[in-house]
Amino acid sequence: MNLLKKVFLKLNSEFRFLTQQKWGLIKPDDRFVISKSVLKKILPADPIIIDCGAHVGADSVELARVFPKGRIHSFEPVPDIYKSLFSNTKKFGNISTYPVALGTINGDSEMFVSSGSSDASSSLLEPTGHKDSHPDVYFNDKITVEVKTLKEWTSIYKIDHIDFMWLDMQGFELQMLKASEEILAKVKCIHTEVSLKETYHNAVHYSEYRKWLEQKGFRVLIEAWPLGADMGNVLFVRK
Repeated sequence: MNLLKKVFLKLNSEFRFLTQQKWGLIKPDDRFVISKSVLKKILPADPIIIDCGAHVGADSVELARVFPKGRIHSFEPVPDIYKSLFSNTKKFGNISTYPVALGTINGDSEMFVSSGSSDASSSLLEPTGHKDSHPDVYFNDKITVEVKTLKEWTSIYKIDHIDFMWLDMQGFELQMLKASEEILAKVKCIHTEVSLKETYHNAVHYSEYRKWLEQKGFRVLIEAWPLGADMGNVLFVRK
């Protein structure tokens, strides 16, 4: 790739970020994506943010740029992917990374690791319908990862509140939240992946997840998924 093409790709990427994610001037063309610019109307200028299932850090970096005074805590338990997360975020002083999965226990647990067309579908839950909907994604490996409850993690690092959660946990989001319900009291909004069909064993359907969060004082602000999708993204805000 020549220098001119590299510059063009960099400028195009920056243009998309500024117009779609930071300023919200253009609606994202990906129907799974919710613009992060919406969060600027909801959160303080210096929010404490959890990015769980951070993968290689794309969302963490965007959140760090949208909220330069904020603090982003990024979790990714798959070792090889964590290395990329650490490398991609180390120049951002407001991002901290952890090779840990947030979950329902404090200890070790088995994780089903994805490969093939996606290395971003790993889960603490056994894949079921996901394999039918995405036959080019494979789950040939299982590894042991460190798991902490959100309550335990906040206690260790002496964090007294969380403003915003960005959750991409492949069906494990609700279980994680239920294990640390007391943390929700000060949370202002949650961006979460949701299951619209059978995806992973014991992954709850969106309707159940939504009902539980509504009972905890949240409401749906934005839903984002293409017609017929097995999973999507939803932004919940406190009522």
